[in-house]
Amino acid sequence: MLWGSSPCLDLAAYDEFDDGHLNILIVSAGDTRHLLQTLAKRYEHSYKKISIYVYEPVVDMYARHIQQIALALEPIDRISLSYKVRTWMELYGNTLVKPNTNSYLIKKSAQLIDIITDETARQHCLPIVQLDALKYKEKDTIETIFKYWKNNNGFNITTMWDKRVRNHLGTRYDHRNNVFDWDLHMTLHYIDGGTRITNREYTYWRDTGVAYTFLETDCTEPNYTFALALLKDGDKITAMDYFGDIINGPFPSFGLDCEDDDMLKMGNMQPLKRSVDLTERNLTRMFYEIENQMPYKHRGKTDNLGVIITELPNVKIQKVQTLSPQVKVMSEHYSSINVSDVEIHFIPRTAMSDYPTFDRYKQFFDVMYCGHMYFEKMNFHITSMIKDGGIVLMETRKFIVNYKQKQHDEFKQKLIDLMKNCKCVSSTEDIDVIKNAVIKFNKQH
Repeated sequence: MLWGSSPCLDLAAYDEFDDGHLNILIVSAGDTRHLLQTLAKRYEHSYKKISIYVYEPVVDMYARHIQQIALALEPIDRISLSYKVRTWMELYGNTLVKPNTNSYLIKKSAQLIDIITDETARQHCLPIVQLDALKYKEKDTIETIFKYWKNNNGFNITTMWDKRVRNHLGTRYDHRNNVFDWDLHMTLHYIDGGTRITNREYTYWRDTGVAYTFLETDCTEPNYTFALALLKDGDKITAMDYFGDIINGPFPSFGLDCEDDDMLKMGNMQPLKRSVDLTERNLTRMFYEIENQMPYKHRGKTDNLGVIITELPNVKIQKVQTLSPQVKVMSEHYSSINVSDVEIHFIPRTAMSDYPTFDRYKQFFDVMYCGHMYFEKMNFHITSMIKDGGIVLMETRKFIVNYKQKQHDEFKQKLIDLMKNCKCVSSTEDIDVIKNAVIKFNKQH
């Protein structure tokens, strides 16, 4: 929940035809990483139109999805590329954010409320997002979340995070740094690509919930996008608790690999760049390519890494005030980056049971991605919406900390049985769920 468990993918690259109209279904990905990567790499393909259908079993997640898309599509005259990247990173993976980031979220939430409630505002501000399939109650839920973000009435995420950590560790809480260190070195670092996650950034995240840190800034304000389970009593909206991840971290999504070799250099058997630094470079490339539709070339010197960031800033984590002064926020309406050849459809919670019964969705999708959280609910009826010869991408549990060999073996067998029942065949004979974060299957005729 809140983020996925595998690196971002260009889903359009899996389709063999590379022309015409491409229909993609993303099921329970946890975030927008695949969606945004697909947007960024459109220039590598020749599709006339791409329609992406997004499904999450918890409708509350759509609020974060829409916010992530809206920020990624902020025009350059409103927000610089570097500021956009770091703001996106903070809202994506940090319990605490900079004051400027919180101010941005408050202002943006006012616009997002209009987008969810006013069709004219949606068409002007964020036309790429299609919300017509959602039910009124689901739209109300999303609107309530946006209002909570905008009102900024208090969200004590530091206490909620610490409570979750205490409950998880029990008597080991007083020795939690040793537990975090063990999980990193005995689990994550044994996973292919896991050594890119450094000790300091992982243990710091496990302790505080702050994944992305930068030397020149301090994160002191609560990240309201982490508040999804809300309780509404009249006009009063309160967050019940934090129900997201406290073990794996957001690092695999963007922080394990990079197209630029200088970011992958090693020194004394250790990576010279943190997973955080790789994430920043990869998002910079992604957002640049979304807007400009051409390859991103970093202008920095490749032979000089500059300051090697291995230490973390000494951020004092303080209890966040439960009430903030009310400030009237005016909604600003302006156009996002133009992506006229793509539509993103958010579909209702009942879609996975309803849509397979609709004639229009029979063999409708060219590519489907399924996150591992939805694996147990995947069935033949859902894959009936995939075209014969279409692609089914199943996320494995490769990056799940403390997942044992026996559990991987059980998952593999269940995956094989499921895909056989769904008439899907792997492109390789040996399905390796430990080595591969995603397994590709082809829907049979």
